[in-house]
Amino acid sequence: MDIEAIKKTIEELEKTRVQQNIQRETIEFIVASIDFFDEKKVLEIGTFNGYSALWFATVADEVVTVEAAEEAFNEAKKNLEFAKNVGIVFGNVFDVIAKLKEEGRKFNIVFIDGKKSEYADYLESVLDVLDDNFMIFADNTISHKDMIGGFFENLKRHDDILEWKEMNIGKGLVVIKKKF
Repeated sequence: MDIEAIKKTIEELEKTRVQQNIQRETIEFIVASIDFFDEKKVLEIGTFNGYSALWFATVADEVVTVEAAEEAFNEAKKNLEFAKNVGIVFGNVFDVIAKLKEEGRKFNIVFIDGKKSEYADYLESVLDVLDDNFMIFADNTISHKDMIGGFFENLKRHDDILEWKEMNIGKGLVVIKKKF
């Protein structure tokens, strides 16, 4: 893995930042937060151009990122060429997660930044591929609150196993962890 090439690509994408990219302060917060994990296995839902996956590549042992839009997938694949610890998967998120579950794959960090109307379903599906100790981050929870459907209701339905907090970072970030 060429960490300098990854950092250079991050900076190039930062210079040509588009609205769909996670806010820099948000991804910096997430990267700092996951530093507490010894082994970092990240599942990212919504790759877009690979910006956040590149950030994860700088600290994670493994990143699996899923993108359903072909044009975004192709751009991200190009941007992620130096990130050897990142596997990018094209396809339906729910099918990919079902396959990961079937393979017995587990993740301790999940980043949700895909189709906003499916946040509640993303949360439900990732519960099956989590390690015992985990953190889930959901972006855009303030800016797109009206679009994320039953996400908060789904969180409340799982209050026996999940703790969460919405933070006023970037466009809103929900941080979720296992309730102990």
